[in-house]
Amino acid sequence: MKIPVLSYHSINNDKSKLSLDVNIFEKQIKYLKKRGFVTCKTNLINNKKKQIIITFDDGYKDILLNAMPVLKKYDFTATCFLITNMIGKKNFWDSGKKNYISKELMTEDDIKFWLSNGMSIGSHSHNHYDLTKLKLDNLNEELLISKKILEDKFGQKIDNFCYPYGKVNKIVFEKTKNIFIKAFTTNRARFDTDNHDFCLIPRIDMGKDISFFKIFLKLETIYEDIKFKKNELYL
Repeated sequence: MKIPVLSYHSINNDKSKLSLDVNIFEKQIKYLKKRGFVTCKTNLINNKKKQIIITFDDGYKDILLNAMPVLKKYDFTATCFLITNMIGKKNFWDSGKKNYISKELMTEDDIKFWLSNGMSIGSHSHNHYDLTKLKLDNLNEELLISKKILEDKFGQKIDNFCYPYGKVNKIVFEKTKNIFIKAFTTNRARFDTDNHDFCLIPRIDMGKDISFFKIFLKLETIYEDIKFKKNELYL
């Protein structure tokens, strides 16, 4: 079974490289609804066709304000991957980049509201470091602390992880697999449940203005699948 896992960051008209215009986001979601897609969060439903998983990285407050109303309008759900040491703060990890725009992240109350509206959360580490550059003790802390904080604060079983910057090597993969059931990458392809490792789930970048025809190619043909690159360091 092949399931497109859609990747977004911010839904905002602020011109940030991370942001997708609010109206464009709604057009995409409306199109997916018309095509008959249904969201399954990160829990797979074997008897459902045309499943998608919608994900947001980092936990920007604007997904609560701008994305969630659209998702609810079209009866979709989504998972947001949170950086536990940045809850209620801003995207400081991007501050050294060119054309940086400071963006608010969801507070604890925001996240509780997100959850109360049928949405899900997962871990995006504790500090948003490149995990492949950390010592083993620090790597364990980034994974375990984030999981514990989310479970303690929000009363949710946290089984899903998203690699910061998409960075993963053999050590990071093995440690992640011992802690989480599913982990999401930035590698391109539809998630093939028969062939892809559940801790190396590929995703489709939807955070840009793309035509409906391009969306069709990405989600319903092999267009993204042929872009898949298997890193020999993973396994």
